[in-house]
Amino acid sequence: MVLTYIQGELVQAATRGDGNVGEDITHNVKTIRSIPLQLTHSIDLVAIGEIWLPEEELKRINKERIKNQEEPFANVRNAAAGTVRQMDPKVAAERRLESFVYDIETISPKSEVLSPKTQIEELEILQKLGFRVNTEYQVCKGPEEIEDYYHKQIKERSKRAYEVDGVVLKVNDRALQDILGYTAKAPRFGIAYKFPAEQVTTVVEDIVLQVGRTGVLTPVAHLKPVQVAGAKVSRATLHNEDFIHELDIRIGDTVILQRAGDVIPEIVKVLKDLRSGKEKKYIFPKKVPACGGDGSIERVPGQAAYRCVHKGAY
Repeated sequence: MVLTYIQGELVQAATRGDGNVGEDITHNVKTIRSIPLQLTHSIDLVAIGEIWLPEEELKRINKERIKNQEEPFANVRNAAAGTVRQMDPKVAAERRLESFVYDIETISPKSEVLSPKTQIEELEILQKLGFRVNTEYQVCKGPEEIEDYYHKQIKERSKRAYEVDGVVLKVNDRALQDILGYTAKAPRFGIAYKFPAEQVTTVVEDIVLQVGRTGVLTPVAHLKPVQVAGAKVSRATLHNEDFIHELDIRIGDTVILQRAGDVIPEIVKVLKDLRSGKEKKYIFPKKVPACGGDGSIERVPGQAAYRCVHKGAY
């Protein structure tokens, strides 16, 4: 999220992806109580932050959606992203979004009071200007202190009001940050240190072929629904025939599931010791009705993928 202030007044808020400013979401951001409409100083400022939805708020929203016979949100990320893109700001206001602002991109006029020399000073200035910042930070003097802080946060992640999948390590000195600069997508002075993915077990109830836009067939595991990393998961892509053979995934298997980056569900292991003997190997069929024509499929030469023969008919 990019916030732009002119003479201390919020004039624009926009989404941000891969270093670029995206959609205008000003009308919805103005409903977020932790984002000031007017700064405590009459300055021009561009600040960077993020919008998030408390997990308890997601439960409340989903309860209402189910009551209204609407599809519940899968997780807080989907709910927050969908909310800031709403056309009606009343919806955003009702969903009680929160924010953290963590970086000053430009500030004018500069002064001794508003010229941070470190990342910590920058956060303190943002607080003085009226923003909410995440106070779960620490200055570390070496790898050992970083590791201690990292493992402390793993233990305490479940106590947070928000989902967290890692910590961010940043160079504290602002002058060094300026020297290091940015790549096309990210700063060189900061790096994400991700937590280990949460893993759960579930059962493969079926394997179904999904026909893509170009006619390529993707095997998808239909799973016994399970909660993992804050979302209920009932499906996971199996990529292709070689992936199924490599892990020896069978219908009826108990498997270990995780969400890559806490987002994409993936099967990482089959618990073969739990097999009863009733599990069934999956064999790609000769025909898939969803392909159209006579339903014939073929393996793409030199690849692991299958595709519809009559690609224009599906």
